[in-house]
Amino acid sequence: MKAVSWKITVAAAGFACLAGMARAEEASLIFATTDPGTIELNTLLLHPWADRVNQSGTGVLHIDVRDGAAIANHANYYDRVMDDVVQIAFGQMNFIAGKFPRAGVMNLPFIADNSESASVAFWRLYKSGLLDAEFAGIKPILFASLPQGGLHMAKPLPTLDNLSGLKVAAGAKAMTVAVADLGGAPLSITAPDLYEAIQRRTIDGSVMIWQGLLTFKLDEVTTYHVESQLGASLAMLFMTQKRYDALTPAARKAIDDNAGEPASRLAGAYYDEAQKSARARVAAEGGHTIVSLTPAQAASWRKRIEPATDDWAKTTPDGEKVLAGFRTIMAEVKAGK
Repeated sequence: MKAVSWKITVAAAGFACLAGMARAEEASLIFATTDPGTIELNTLLLHPWADRVNQSGTGVLHIDVRDGAAIANHANYYDRVMDDVVQIAFGQMNFIAGKFPRAGVMNLPFIADNSESASVAFWRLYKSGLLDAEFAGIKPILFASLPQGGLHMAKPLPTLDNLSGLKVAAGAKAMTVAVADLGGAPLSITAPDLYEAIQRRTIDGSVMIWQGLLTFKLDEVTTYHVESQLGASLAMLFMTQKRYDALTPAARKAIDDNAGEPASRLAGAYYDEAQKSARARVAAEGGHTIVSLTPAQAASWRKRIEPATDDWAKTTPDGEKVLAGFRTIMAEVKAGK
């Protein structure tokens, strides 16, 4: 009886040891979303992505999702990943000053018609090697081009021919140049400060996407909206190459199966749908006027904004090559290739 008990004890200890080894082989990566867990970006895009990776990587990889700004925020998410405080993060690349000038091609006005095709095109641009100088040491998982921004103003524009005499907040440099080319006075104001600035008439309005209008409650202080394509932001889900390389082949496969062009396409499609939904919500509030440029007005705006694109191409390292490359790829994506 004692011999049997001893064998059972040894066997149990062996199984416990094997279970411990199995658990030890499972890598855990902290994923900082930087936003509250309840927002649609998390519930509809980022959380499902983590769930798919966890399902693909059962036993070898676990994505530990951390929402909110306690561990990383919009301003420091890149540094948090590079310092290994978190291993994966998602954020807009405009907030990473000076690191990704070539990726700024996505900030250019009238560069793309929708987020899905733009996200796919940018992934292909990245894979082409034209951006290698900027992505050394970084492992992008997916790219998401946000929708192109329109004008959201406190009151109707005197004319759609130009923005003369109007103070307009804009984000990236290409957007500010575009506002200036249209005759406006561009100002740099952080998104959380826009509400008060518009309410106090310190500025007349802002270049913004529809989702941003709701996020920062600008629908409460703006009533006149001009749908246009005055530039977009680019977001990235990424980790360091070092962290990726340290994973087991099975763990890397769990990420790779949920990365790349398909994942970028999915992210872009999310933003396109979110843009439509946010626009509909604002329109349903009442008291808002939404106008679109006529074909002639759109052509005039494009022509007047061309200097913004030319300036970017001339002042950005490899700018002309990157712009030409993106346009070629974008045409292929639109053609269904």
